[in-house]
Amino acid sequence: MSNKTTKTKQNKQEIASLFRATKKYLWLFLLIFFIVIYIFVVFSINSFLNKQPSQLMISGDLKTTAQPNINPRVVNKLKKLNNNSVSVHALFNQSRNNPFQ
Repeated sequence: MSNKTTKTKQNKQEIASLFRATKKYLWLFLLIFFIVIYIFVVFSINSFLNKQPSQLMISGDLKTTAQPNINPRVVNKLKKLNNNSVSVHALFNQSRNNPFQ
């Protein structure tokens, strides 16, 4: 039993001495670590910026774009409402002139 305890004490002492030896250079290790991470991020961003979409991706996006379908009855009803009401007529004109307001 004492053999195990002496081994654990020796291991603890070795770990402590190793920690003391590397403590001086901890800032250097951290600096190198952050520089490596920074370089990896910069190269990743650069590779994503230079990547062009393939023709298959472009044609696939074009096929999925659907044309809007407006019911003709709704269009006729809106035209009738537009002709009947002065305030609605002003609202439609305002929306046509400035659609993002």
